[in-house]
Amino acid sequence: MSERRPVAVTGLSILTALGRGPEAQLSGVPAFAEVRRFDTSALRVRYGALAAETGTLDEELDLAIATACAQAGVDRSTTPLLLAMHAPPVCEFGAARIYTSACVSGSTALADAAALISSGRADRVVVAGAYLVEPYQFALFDAGRALADDNVVRPFSAQRRGTLLGDGVAAVVLEAGAGLARLAGWGRAGDAHHPCQPAPDGRGLAAALQRALQRAELSAEDVGYVNANATGTVFSDQAEAAALGAVFRSSPPVSSTKGLHGHALEASGVVEFVVMVQALLEGKLPVNAGFLGSDPECAVDVILDAPRSVQTQVGVSVNSAFGGANTALVVTV
Repeated sequence: MSERRPVAVTGLSILTALGRGPEAQLSGVPAFAEVRRFDTSALRVRYGALAAETGTLDEELDLAIATACAQAGVDRSTTPLLLAMHAPPVCEFGAARIYTSACVSGSTALADAAALISSGRADRVVVAGAYLVEPYQFALFDAGRALADDNVVRPFSAQRRGTLLGDGVAAVVLEAGAGLARLAGWGRAGDAHHPCQPAPDGRGLAAALQRALQRAELSAEDVGYVNANATGTVFSDQAEAAALGAVFRSSPPVSSTKGLHGHALEASGVVEFVVMVQALLEGKLPVNAGFLGSDPECAVDVILDAPRSVQTQVGVSVNSAFGGANTALVVTV
């Protein structure tokens, strides 16, 4: 078997309700407010995390890709694009692939891009994800009682009541060689437990984590931060905590930034990857916002009150989706 090439992160771009650019994502102040972009008067929940000023979805996606490519110094016209979003059959961005695998779309695209580069099938790949809160998905989540009726996302917390949607547009340039950070490992696993709920023991996510660490040639003890998937929903957060407990003897610092910028659906994997890379580069781990108190079923070391200043070289970003899909991405700096 040929030697695997290192996969470097060379360009980053992001927009959420917290602001534009990776540096804006670590403020630690939740960005939820009443939705004004469309009429929510007939809905049960009316809050989300929407960016103050945005263009159209296509405009924001184009800007994110251009910004990440400019930072990396690559020609976007000659670089494959893996895109995570709901998209029409003909995508003007000429994506090599479009991923619609729910909330692991972005992280799956990143894993595929890393595999292409590591194996020598591509020298560089752009991965992008985009979601701007819109009335159709908002109404579906509201009707399904998935949105928090207290208007706060409370990952891993007692009395958590659901998630809230949020704008998220992000792009990442991956290349063979060296860069800002390294995507050192990736893992994927399914638990096939239920169409909408994860296996309570978290076995699918635990398997994805173990595979990612194995590929990175790292141990669980090497990990200094976990950017969690936690959506603020009862069963999902419990299953994720079980998975983390199965992999880590002692919990590393953990936070879900959905408590700050909301849930960006298909784009979540790319958005949260950018946040994690920036957190590792700055040595400033994001706060786990909205926490009211410990849930005995979620025994993890959540980062409370304010971002935590920690110099660590290894972080893991995990995502889970309907259908029992799970991903884990290991980054080193």
